[in-house]
Amino acid sequence: MKSARNQCGFDFTTLKDALALFVQMSQRRPLPSIVRFTRLIGAIVRMKHYTTAISLLNQMESSRMFEPNKYTLSILMNCYCHLNRVDFGFSVLGRTLKLGYEVDCTMLNTLMRGLCSKDKLGQAVKLFNDMAAKGFRPNAVTCGTIINGLCKTGNTRAAIELVKKMEERNWVADVFDYSMIIDSLCKDRLVAEAFVFFSEMIRKGISPNVVTYNSLILGLCNSNQWNEATRLLNEMENKKIKPDVRSFTILVDALCKEGKVAKAVEIVDVMIQRGVEPNTVTYSALMDGYCLQNKFHKAKKVLDLMIGRGCAPDVHSYSILINGYCKKRRMDAALRLFYEISQIGLVPDIVTYTTLIRGFCHAGKPLVAQQLLNEMRARGQHPNLMTYSTLLDGLCKNQCLAAAVALSRDMEESGMHPNIVVYSILIDGMCRAGNIIAARELFYSLSSKRLQPDVRAYTIMINGLCKEGLLSEVNALLEKMEENGCSPNGFTYNIIVQGFLRNDQTLRAMQLLQEMVEKGFSADARTMTLLLKLSNNSGLDQSVLEMLNKIL
Repeated sequence: MKSARNQCGFDFTTLKDALALFVQMSQRRPLPSIVRFTRLIGAIVRMKHYTTAISLLNQMESSRMFEPNKYTLSILMNCYCHLNRVDFGFSVLGRTLKLGYEVDCTMLNTLMRGLCSKDKLGQAVKLFNDMAAKGFRPNAVTCGTIINGLCKTGNTRAAIELVKKMEERNWVADVFDYSMIIDSLCKDRLVAEAFVFFSEMIRKGISPNVVTYNSLILGLCNSNQWNEATRLLNEMENKKIKPDVRSFTILVDALCKEGKVAKAVEIVDVMIQRGVEPNTVTYSALMDGYCLQNKFHKAKKVLDLMIGRGCAPDVHSYSILINGYCKKRRMDAALRLFYEISQIGLVPDIVTYTTLIRGFCHAGKPLVAQQLLNEMRARGQHPNLMTYSTLLDGLCKNQCLAAAVALSRDMEESGMHPNIVVYSILIDGMCRAGNIIAARELFYSLSSKRLQPDVRAYTIMINGLCKEGLLSEVNALLEKMEENGCSPNGFTYNIIVQGFLRNDQTLRAMQLLQEMVEKGFSADARTMTLLLKLSNNSGLDQSVLEMLNKIL
């Protein structure tokens, strides 16, 4: 037992070591105390091996090594809740009461965390109220758990009411409770209310911390109140609350997204002067800002500066610059950076690959993009629907329909289920290639694939039919669209009107145009051009001419 006593904290590097010690302890006679076994299993729980901990507790009980006590039952309950089996956690609660043990706040907090993690907030609130009714005084963890759950599910008002009830019962809310609510209000863009709550917090003698200020700064930035955000940053310094890297980075990121990169650079300079070193997120925000302004040389300089200051860029940092180069079709520069990622020991992720694939498709090189997809799979990266959709779209728009159809079959064979977006891309590609028969066949097979066409899918099919002059089918499909509860939008109406006008079906075009206007949609530039040409036709039917003049 000497080694066990030396490891009184039971901190293990591997589960194997912990299990070996459990076996040694189990074979000792007399057995070590239940306290030691409980601490050992607690160490296994800290390593997040919850199933193993449950198994050992059951083994101890079934072999009658020890009778379960309040502490072992508490560990068992905690494990079940971490495994998302809060129902089993409540079973343990019932057993605890049956054995005559007093239930404490720790156990109830565990159950409340379990309920909140399973989005059973109503049950968590009920448990909280039952605790209060039975004389339990919730501690800081209890209140924080329920407030966090309410805020995460968008019930900020209920969280505020809970704080008021806590204070009525002399249960003092702390800075963490107030900060969670302020953060939730700011995320809901209720910044003014967040500041009212902030003032109330200070009035009650609760000092805000850096987390509180960061939430307010983020809220102000999201509301484009840059000067106020900067003022708040200075206020932190005056109140001896040192802004952390997140405080500055929030402001830098928001300014960059608004195109105020020069101002963001000033904030970074202030940050460094105050002894706060920018991190990967800060530098990445600056790079993104420069890329949005097409200043790629400056973005590259930020990457070099970042490396020079000993801040290691991550895959996201490189992906930002790769995306910028791809948008300007500078594919050679994008590829150089892509291969640099591997050279420094990083692994390109799905976002990086998808960005490059999109770039090559836009540059008219879909076959290179397809090679990237194969390379991606060979390196163990599994393409997602976004990756496939991007490549399919590129293949279709670059007249590689056969390759696109083959890729869609490859998706299905690999067990990935294409969604309506994927099939819409294929239908559009078939229509562009003049293969209306294949497009029609795929469109009407969607129901067999358990997919319901959306407004975009209908519009694509209608556009294809219009181009082929199949207007009777267009009318039928428009009716079917309405029957299926999918209302045409402005783009759909413009496509149909243009199709009927180009095929000299003027009266029907006018009827659809009037219907479109009545539904609040307006004619686009192409439709207006066709209508103006039509208005110069002196041989128009009088009723059509009246409708046209009314619309124009």
